[in-house]
Amino acid sequence: CSKVGRGSLMLQLPSSDDYGNPENWMVYRVWWGRKKSMAGDLDGVAGVNIYSAVHPRKLFLSNLPKLRTDPELDLRRAELERAFRKYGGPSGAVLVSVQKHSSIAFVEVASEQLADLALVQMAGKYRITKARRTKHEALMEERAKKEKEGGGGGGKESVDWD
Repeated sequence: CSKVGRGSLMLQLPSSDDYGNPENWMVYRVWWGRKKSMAGDLDGVAGVNIYSAVHPRKLFLSNLPKLRTDPELDLRRAELERAFRKYGGPSGAVLVSVQKHSSIAFVEVASEQLADLALVQMAGKYRITKARRTKHEALMEERAKKEKEGGGGGGKESVDWD
């Protein structure tokens, strides 16, 4: 680990955006404030490719006809539930999310392997890709993983809101 000398400037920029696309940077102004280096912990830094933002089980369907009424919404939901039922695991249950005035839908299947299989098998019928995780989903998954590893001690943490 080398030390940065007094008066040295170390500027850290992500080399890619959240989607993995390369980014070029031009710096116009720099603030010479005191802040610890981010190089030690890059978790949560946008554009750093150590976090996979692709949802392992959720699929994104696009270019669907827009829905204008509640009955159309119910029909779309039922159609997608039937079409993706075989990717819902032993129970056949899939979670379908559709919205009025939208041409997209989300379908969550039982496992990552079934999501990959659905991508291949349903590509001829739907324009389909893996969905991206929201930051909220990622944080909730991270919290659940920590609680599971910690054994879920039964007590709730106290939160100081001040």
